[in-house]
Amino acid sequence: MSPRRDSAAPAMAPDLDEEDPVLRAFRLAPVVYDEQISDEEREAVAAGAAGPFTPHEEVRAEVRRRAEAEGALVEYEQIMRTRGRTASRLR
Repeated sequence: MSPRRDSAAPAMAPDLDEEDPVLRAFRLAPVVYDEQISDEEREAVAAGAAGPFTPHEEVRAEVRRRAEAEGALVEYEQIMRTRGRTASRLR
């Protein structure tokens, strides 16, 4: 038996009638982005794509500092252990 048959996914899937004209029209309708993107927005996207990027270690250190400041350091450490990481060992 396939994994798909063993899962609850088929039972939860909506019963879609392929012959339903409204569903068909909706599915085949073109997607139109009707807002114009300004030159300023284009420049901002291009600048962001070019970097600079924040290194992963700095992001993790900042998240740890915030967790400690909010009194959630224990939860942070549990999450890191669950993911196979510790405060002393960065991946």
